Amino acid sequence: MNKEDRQLYILQLAQQSDGQEILITRELAAQLGVSEMTIRRDLHALSQSGLLTRLHGGASPARQFTTQSSKEIGIVLVSRTGKYSDPFFNALLEGTDHRLQMLGYRIAYINTRSEVNTASQAQALLESHPASGIILVGPALGAESVGYLRSKVRALVQTIETLGPDLDTITFDGYFGMRQMVDHLVKQGYRRLGFITGHFDARQQGFIDGVKAHGLVLETELCVTAPYGLDGWTPDLGHSGMRQLMALPHPPDAVVCASDRIAIGAIQWLHQHSLAVPDDIAVTGFDNIPESAFTVPSLTTVHVHKQLIGELAAERVVKRIENENEIPLLIQTPTHLVIRQSCGATKLSEGQKPDDRR
Repeated sequence: MNKEDRQLYILQLAQQSDGQEILITRELAAQLGVSEMTIRRDLHALSQSGLLTRLHGGASPARQFTTQSSKEIGIVLVSRTGKYSDPFFNALLEGTDHRLQMLGYRIAYINTRSEVNTASQAQALLESHPASGIILVGPALGAESVGYLRSKVRALVQTIETLGPDLDTITFDGYFGMRQMVDHLVKQGYRRLGFITGHFDARQQGFIDGVKAHGLVLETELCVTAPYGLDGWTPDLGHSGMRQLMALPHPPDAVVCASDRIAIGAIQWLHQHSLAVPDDIAVTGFDNIPESAFTVPSLTTVHVHKQLIGELAAERVVKRIENENEIPLLIQTPTHLVIRQSCGATKLSEGQKPDDRR
C-alpha cells in the first residue's frame, strides 16, 4: 500500500470512529504492515493538513472533521471588500463553482482579503471553517496570511498572479493581449497613446514594449498609475487617470486601460467633459466583462477566459488534494482582441476573432 492509500485508510478509520476512539500508532502499524515510524510520519502529515489531531501514542479525528468538510474548498477574494461586485471575478467564481460540483466538491465559503489579511485572521478562518483546499482569487495576499495558509492548508491554488513556483497558479497572457491592442491602435492611425492602470504588471509591460516596437514616443506622464484601495480597480481609477492625462499640454489621442472597469470610468469622465469617443479620443479596455459590450460606444477590449481560469483552478486544487505528490503548475490562458466602436473601428480586421463572451 502506497503512502496516499495508507493515509486515506487512516482517515477512513478516523471517520468511522466518529470521534469516539483514538487511533493507536502501534495498532495501525500492525494493521498496515509497516513500521511505527512510518505511521508516525503519516499521522504528522495528516495533522499538518488539519485532518487529524496528534496525541501521545496515536491520533484522533480533528475537531469538526467530517466527510463533508473534506469535500469543501474555501475561496479568498483578495484586494476586494465586496464579494460579488466585480464582474471579472464573478465570472471566474462561476467557473470554479461549476467545475467543483462536477468533481464532487463544493465551495465552503467566500471571504475577502479584509477578512483574511493577517495570520490570526487566517487561523480563525481555518478553525471555524475547515476545508481541504483554498483558492486565492486575484492579486496576492499579504505575506503574513499567505505564509500561515501555506503551512496549514493541504492544497493552495493562486489565480491571476503567482506566489512562486511551489504553488499552482492559473493566470492569463496579459502581455500578448496588450501587444495586440497597441498593434491595432497603431494600425488605426493613433500615434500618441496613454495608459491607465492600478499597478504595474505584464499588461503595462506589453503596452510599453508595443509602443517602443512601433517607434512611438513614450513619455513618462502618458502612463498613469491611479491609486486604489481594497475595492480594487473601480471606474474611479478611470476618472482620475483620464483627468490626469487630459490635463497634459499634449494629451493622448488614444487611451489604453488595463481593465474594462477603468475604461468605463474613463469614458464616463470624457462624456461629462463633452468629449466624444472615439471622435475626440479613443478608449480601450481589457478583460471583456459583459458590460463592455453595452457602453456608449461599445468598448474595444481584450478577452480573458475568466470562467476557464476558475475551472482550471478548481481542477488543480482537487488534484493537489487527491495526490500530494502532484507537481505545481503555472498555467497561462490565452487572450485575444475584441474590436468594437470605442477605438473607431466598427468592423473586424482580417484575422481577428469575433466577440467571445464565454
